[in-house]
Amino acid sequence: MNTPKSTLTPTKPAAPASGIIASWVNFWFAPVDPVGLHALRVLAGLLFLFWLLPLAGQQQALFGLDGLFDAKAYVESSRLPDLPPHLFGWSATYLSANPVVLGVIFWVSIAAVVLFTLGVATRFTGVLTWVAVVSYTANPAISYDADPLLLMLAFYLMIGYLLLGQWGAGRSLLTRLLGPRETWLFHRPATGAAFGSGESVGANLALRLFQVHFAIAMVASGLHKLQVKEWWNGLAPWFYLNTPFGTTAERVQAYRPSPESYLTLFTLAAYLVLAWQFAFPAFAWRRGAWRAVLLGGAAVGWLACAFWVSLPLFGPILVVSCLGFLSAGEWRWLQSFVAEFPGVRSVLRRLSRVPDGSVLAGPKSGAVARAAAVSVGQR
Repeated sequence: MNTPKSTLTPTKPAAPASGIIASWVNFWFAPVDPVGLHALRVLAGLLFLFWLLPLAGQQQALFGLDGLFDAKAYVESSRLPDLPPHLFGWSATYLSANPVVLGVIFWVSIAAVVLFTLGVATRFTGVLTWVAVVSYTANPAISYDADPLLLMLAFYLMIGYLLLGQWGAGRSLLTRLLGPRETWLFHRPATGAAFGSGESVGANLALRLFQVHFAIAMVASGLHKLQVKEWWNGLAPWFYLNTPFGTTAERVQAYRPSPESYLTLFTLAAYLVLAWQFAFPAFAWRRGAWRAVLLGGAAVGWLACAFWVSLPLFGPILVVSCLGFLSAGEWRWLQSFVAEFPGVRSVLRRLSRVPDGSVLAGPKSGAVARAAAVSVGQR
């Protein structure tokens, strides 16, 4: 008995898109585990607090329109050429000259940054954190070269949490407006799930925007250095190490025994900085041994800023920004690695109320093990 053949032939699954266009689309819009966005939020939040808290008690003097830099100084200095545009934008501190109001604005800003760092109501506190960073970088009297990088971090983190998923059905209006509880730093995950394991296009887009912007900033900074002859002749480190008001005759005399060696070191340091900045886009997104170039350069920059150049804030900003280039798999591997240190596992378990055998129990558990394996395999 002949069985009639079906007229419907099975179709082969469509091959995944390939080529330049597909790579471009995947780079920007592929859904990813948002753990990188969460990690960058925590690190940036700690950085913002490290920057803001030393200003406590000085709100009236530093930010009041009748303080050390008053309204007249704003008007006169705004007429000066070649000043960064962010210095003369807007600020919440312009709302009032009353010391009480300025104090309230400051401590509300601190509270917003703390809550954002902890992941509470991230859509709302992310906007408030960005407002705080904009407001406290608008004063020319305390302007800092790294202020634009602070603004960059705050802006793209805000965008990331505004675009993060969890907008769909089944969510309350309050959750949609403020953000899901899954972003809380010590939120208890569902059984077998990892913190922030739901993939998100918004998280990827925000991180990619930040990465590209930061890479452009590194190259632009290198090009700006080439407009200064001291970077061409390799003497730029000398001026960072020997500031006009901090250099004494005795300090200069200390270079006399071996001036050629010092000049060689200064020149080598200057050219290495320029090479790292110009080559930044070539290695920032590459994995494997290139991560040592990315993070090693940032770590060296932090040490140099802390001990030699006297720019204590720039180093941490550089390291946090470079950590923003790590993939979700790399963050998961770091998470499991840190959780293996003695005492850390029990502390994390108590904070998040996660029982033994869960994602925090070690690299052999659940999603972290799979992510770690993928990360290692990609290397």
